[in-house]
This record gives sequence, structure tokens and C-alpha cells, in this order.
Amino acid sequence: MKSPTPTIALHLFSFLILILLAVLPNQVLSRKELQPVLSLKHLEGCRKGQAVKGLHEVKSYLKRFGYANVVANINNNRNEHENDDMFDDVLESEIKAYQLNHSLDVTGKLDSHTLEQMMLPRCGVPDIDENGKSSMEWNHYGPNFEFFSWNPKWPPSKYNLTYKFDSDGAASSKIDDHTLRDVCARAFATWAVRTWSHFRFKEAGEGEHADIFISFRRGAHGDDKPFDGPWGTLAHASPPTEGRLHIDADENWSTDPASDELDLESVVVHEIGHLLGLAHTSDERAVMFPTL
Repeated sequence: MKSPTPTIALHLFSFLILILLAVLPNQVLSRKELQPVLSLKHLEGCRKGQAVKGLHEVKSYLKRFGYANVVANINNNRNEHENDDMFDDVLESEIKAYQLNHSLDVTGKLDSHTLEQMMLPRCGVPDIDENGKSSMEWNHYGPNFEFFSWNPKWPPSKYNLTYKFDSDGAASSKIDDHTLRDVCARAFATWAVRTWSHFRFKEAGEGEHADIFISFRRGAHGDDKPFDGPWGTLAHASPPTEGRLHIDADENWSTDPASDELDLESVVVHEIGHLLGLAHTSDERAVMFPTL
């Protein structure tokens, strides 16, 4: 049988990715005892026009994940209240975008469900890019495709991707090197098998070239995306063709998580999606949903 052209193959891959997004569950950790990332419960019920101590933490959170780009053109309000505790028009617009992206009731208020969502551990990749574009519900740039808005991709010559583990990364107290290699091999196999795509993955040997580098990191680690300790930002990965996957070494990782542990394999599966060019989705059942 004649092999499909690259264009046909890309469309087939896109279609199969959507199937994966719908059926691959997002199981990151046991939900028996979820611990909050931020202490925000005292802000429940806050709305526009109020000034409440701690609102600046919400603003910082939303800025970190791209929501400041939603209303970046409202310069006066942004400059005036960016770092204080005033609930202004800008914050209301950002909260509405966040609620829409996470399939919450779009109230523009800090209701209980919105705060609970913000307090969950999550991926460090922003939901909205610097141009205010999102693969999620806010300002969706295309019809049901969950790729980054600028469409980064691996060239046809790189459908067989190699990966290795960065020896300069921090060590995790919970996961040894052998376990990490096994977890990553299974995570890559999940994408290779379940998408039936043209991508294949192989660990690079000693001295061999690698397209993807995987490492545990801790705190600020040189990429302007610092980790924040336990139960915060879990990991982040770069889009094609940078090939970097960083995992927070301070998290309580496990391959068989108890109630206060994180499942490393599920998080790595999510981050591989970013390595392949996928952004976040608003479908909370899908592996590319940004939080638990």
C-alpha cells in the first residue's frame, strides 16, 4: 500500500489526537485528600469593586498562566491595580476567561468552585499565549483542534524522536533513575500506541543525539518558569522543537500513589502532549486538561 503524504498523515494525526484527548483519562493523584496550592478560601465571594487582602495572589496566579494577556490592552487599569488587592474590571475579565476555560459558571466572581480549581496542582504551561490566544474555550483559535496557536511542529525528518535524561537536573527523593526511565518509557509508549501516529520514541544511548531532554528541577532553574515546591506547579514542557521536559523534584511523586502522592506517569503523559505541540483543552476528562 502506498504511504500517505505528509499532509494526509498530519490530518490523520490531528484526528487521532482528538480521539486521545477524549478517551485518555487524566488521573494524576488520589482525590481523597487534595491539599491546596494556595490558601484562597478567605476570598470566596469576592467581586468587582471590593478590596480584600490576598487578591494580589489571585492576580499573580492568573498572570502566571497567561490570563493577563486577555485584557492586556486595558493598560490604565492594569498599571494601577496589577499588584494590589483591588478587584477591578481587569481582574473580573481574567476570572471570566479562567472560568470559561475550566468549564465553570462564568460569574466573574471568586465563587467556591473557581477557588477550588485554582488551588489544585497543575501543569506550568500557560493556558493563554502572549497574544491572548488559547486552545481552550477563551478566544479559541480554530475548530476543535488543541494545538498551540502558532502551530509549532516537528519536521517530517523528526517523526522518530529520541530522548535522554539530563544529568544536570535535580534528583527526586522519591523516584530513582531506574524508575524514572521505566515511567517515561511507558508514557511515550502511550502516545505511540494509542494515537497510531507516525511518531515513535526511543531512549538515546550514551553519546547519541537526543531530541528531548527530561529532568527533575527545583525552584528557579533557568527557564523563567520556576517551580514552587509541593502541590503547586507540577511540571512543564516546551513545544516543538525545543524538547525540554522539567518535573518538580519537590513533589511527592509515586508510581502507585496514596492519598497525598502524585502519579508521575500521568503527569509525564500530559507533558509529552506539549512536546508534540498540543496545548491545553477545556475538557476536564482529557489528559491535556491543565489541572487535576
